[in-house]
Amino acid sequence: MKNQMLISPQQQKQRLIEQLKRRLIRTISLLMFCFVLTSVIGIFAIVTQRQLGEQKVAIHSDVNVLLQAMIDQETGLRGYITTNNEIFLEPLTNGRSQYASTLQHIKEETAGSNFQSTSTVLTEVDDKALQWTNRFANPQIDTMHSGNLAAARDAQLNTEGKMLFDDFRRSVARLQTVTDNDLTNLQTQINLVDFGCLVGAIVLTVVAILWLWRTFNFFVMAQKQQLGELRDAAAAFGAGDFSTRVQNITDTDLYEVGHTFNTMADQLNEQHIALQDRDILEQVTQLNTILTDSLDLNELMAAFLKHALPLLDLQVGAFYLYNQEKQLLQLSSSQGLDRAQLQQNFTLGEGLVGRSAQERKPLFISQSKTTQTGSFQLKTLLGQVVPASMYHLPLIQGNELLGVLVIGSLYPMREQTRNVFAVLGSNISSSISNAQSYAHIRTQAQQLAEQSQAQARANYSLRQQRDELTALNAALEEANRARSRFLSTMSHELRTPLTSIIGFSQMLLRSSAKSPLNDRQTSNVDRILKNAQHLLTLINDVLDLAKVEAGRMDVNATETNLQELLTSLVEETRSMALERRTRVHIEVSDEVRTIETDPMKLRQIVLNLLSNALKFTEKGLVTIGATLRTTSATGGRSEAQQVAISVKDTGIGIPPDQQSKIFEAFYQIDNSNTRSYSGTGLGLSIVREFTTLLGGRVEIESEPGVGTTFTILLPLHARDRQSLQEVRLNTLHPASQRQTSEPRTTLSDEEDGRLVVAIDDNPDVLQLISASLEQSPYRVVGVQDSTQALKVIEELHPHAITLDIMMPKVNGWQILHQLKSNPATAAIPVILLTVLEDRSAGYVLGADEYLVKPVARDALLSTLQQLTTATLLPQVEAIEQTIGSTSVAPEEQELPHPFKHIMLVHNEQNIQELVDRLVQETGYHVSTINNGQDVIMMIEKASPDLLMLFVQLEQQHNNTSTLVVESQSHLDQTMAEKGEENAETNTISSEGPSSQDTANQPYQEQ
Repeated sequence: MKNQMLISPQQQKQRLIEQLKRRLIRTISLLMFCFVLTSVIGIFAIVTQRQLGEQKVAIHSDVNVLLQAMIDQETGLRGYITTNNEIFLEPLTNGRSQYASTLQHIKEETAGSNFQSTSTVLTEVDDKALQWTNRFANPQIDTMHSGNLAAARDAQLNTEGKMLFDDFRRSVARLQTVTDNDLTNLQTQINLVDFGCLVGAIVLTVVAILWLWRTFNFFVMAQKQQLGELRDAAAAFGAGDFSTRVQNITDTDLYEVGHTFNTMADQLNEQHIALQDRDILEQVTQLNTILTDSLDLNELMAAFLKHALPLLDLQVGAFYLYNQEKQLLQLSSSQGLDRAQLQQNFTLGEGLVGRSAQERKPLFISQSKTTQTGSFQLKTLLGQVVPASMYHLPLIQGNELLGVLVIGSLYPMREQTRNVFAVLGSNISSSISNAQSYAHIRTQAQQLAEQSQAQARANYSLRQQRDELTALNAALEEANRARSRFLSTMSHELRTPLTSIIGFSQMLLRSSAKSPLNDRQTSNVDRILKNAQHLLTLINDVLDLAKVEAGRMDVNATETNLQELLTSLVEETRSMALERRTRVHIEVSDEVRTIETDPMKLRQIVLNLLSNALKFTEKGLVTIGATLRTTSATGGRSEAQQVAISVKDTGIGIPPDQQSKIFEAFYQIDNSNTRSYSGTGLGLSIVREFTTLLGGRVEIESEPGVGTTFTILLPLHARDRQSLQEVRLNTLHPASQRQTSEPRTTLSDEEDGRLVVAIDDNPDVLQLISASLEQSPYRVVGVQDSTQALKVIEELHPHAITLDIMMPKVNGWQILHQLKSNPATAAIPVILLTVLEDRSAGYVLGADEYLVKPVARDALLSTLQQLTTATLLPQVEAIEQTIGSTSVAPEEQELPHPFKHIMLVHNEQNIQELVDRLVQETGYHVSTINNGQDVIMMIEKASPDLLMLFVQLEQQHNNTSTLVVESQSHLDQTMAEKGEENAETNTISSEGPSSQDTANQPYQEQ
């Protein structure tokens, strides 16, 4: 490429030096004269103008300071008068001193004939300031010091002071105006220095002369320099630098020589470039071949640098490959450099390498432009050498960054070299991408081979695990069945003795009037009763959860009065609220007085929440509310109404991280051994399960230290709209036709002696039923052998029947079905009295009422009063005609019951005490036999009316003799098969004595 010389376009025949000499001689004399004159006048004008400007600025500044000093005085005085704080007198004192010094300085500045007007106005300003000080400021200060604040703050007086200060402000404004006028006049006088313009012209002329003279000398030196450039260019070109050209030739004579030299150099350079380009193209072909020779990445990069650098006259090169995972450019290969001294990693944007990768553009720098001269250095025999130029080429395949190629040279890098690398860049990127893909595929192939082997081992292991899981699932299913059997069995085995404990305890408390207990005994019995009831509640909670999980919990929906239900719960927990010193408040909206749901489960839900709230709230408030909510139903076609029942307390609150866990069974916030609150952790779990069963959900809002709000959202209308009348199929006396009444303690003559047959395999339960109905119109006949139940009922035809479900031989379902299938017994009301809670099955089979053990005396008595009719069956006479086959002594005729003489066979003292307690006021005569060896003989001798036999008696030598009275049951075969099916599907297990140990006495009057 040709370089243009910077020469003048003028083609003159004469030399430029001679022309310059003639022009310089004609101008030297004139320029010297102008220089001297202009210098003197200009200096004078400059000094005068500067002094005038400084004086003007000083006067204006002093006037402003003077005004500000007075303003400080006025502000300080006003603050002192307003606040009566002497600290505001400090600005007043400082303002006075500053005012005096500033006034004196202005007088000094304006002294002289040029500022007469200013001096006059300045005197007026001082007078105005003195008037304000003497007539207003000082008197106000004296008044304040005397303590007369009202006089000092007088509005009229302050207005006069303001007028005096405004007069001062106006005089200061006039002072500024007069001062500006005086300065303007002075400026006019100074403008007479226009003569300085001539001096300035002379100065410029002198400067021009000097400049021309200097130009002459410079031109001479330039000529010498141009000759030297011609000499140096020739020497460099001869040394092989074909880019050297002659530049900056301005002389006419030398221009021709330089132009000829440059033309020759261009022609030779074109020939050299053509030869070099041909060699480069051949080498590029070789480099492309090298790029396709190997698929090993390290070998490929090393071979490329080894061949490319010498071919393109380069000395250094390095590959930085981009690591996508680490987001780093990592040194992969280098040539001509000490690898240990190179920076191994670059982030995007870091240094020239990172910048080129981030911008994805080639970056070229030369030594004169870069500030990082120490980044790349070459070690030679002469020491460390810095490359003269560096070229950074980003390697990009599609949109993917692969790395950066860095090359450098000790000499200026030609543009053709950079173009060659720009062309090779795409091929280099493709080769690197292919090598990386090959390495990745090879790695994947190895991994696949290893995975295939691992998969084969895993398949074998999975087959073993499958076999183990199959066995484990079978074991788990068996464990689940065992759990169900355990819950069913334990529900009977635990609740049955609890029924006896609770019943006997209640009986002791009721009978305390006849056989008084002392306070300590009463307290102990009451404590036994409360703990037994608490244990029963825990058992019921566990069984409720088990039944919900098994899907066997029934929902019996009726219209429920929320106000009455909530009020009864508050009354029930009143003692606990008094103990915790907590107030309970009820808020029920008029819109939700009633709700269609299962009242027993709703009661359990709210009771659990209310008990929790009282337990965790001390000296606070618990609010129970019920409101109506309307939400969009599924699909948005209609709106569903929900009842929101909330229990809000001001207790300790629940941490947010535990709010999702509190509904888990047995979970407690504080599980430590020293926790402050008792409980099993089942209450809230039952709340959630029962709420879900009723078609609702539970919401919780809590803040530690503030309180907790539980909200139960239930549908206003239950999902199951069937009433109790619809589910109690085959029931002749539906509950809807009976009115709930309180148990009556007084009875009419015709009600006296109503007969109730109690069927239960547990003698303790029969005794409890009999004891519960003491002092009532009902007389109880107990049947322990279920096989004799139908026979006894047909003989006695009682007013009502209580029936247990879980009994050996014939269960309660079978007896209930036979009773309702027989026209002679179908009308007799049947009360299911059992530990099982399967109300639906009982109502479907025809039960009139379903009570779950343990049953309170009032509940049992109330139920009997509802079920029995006004027409009484024959009482004592019917029983005597049916079962009275023994002869009665004449002296016993006046006894009110058919059984006069009772013989009790036992070996337990508590049995004797219990029987004595039951019959002590009935007129019976009881004789006991304590040893089983004399039983037969004593029975034959005494001929008792009733034999009560304890089935296991110890002999003298620890032998056991069992007295068995056999009896037969005459149930039809079809019903027996039906009973077996019912027993299996309901998972009912027998309890109490085995069939071999149970005396087959048809019935006992309790």
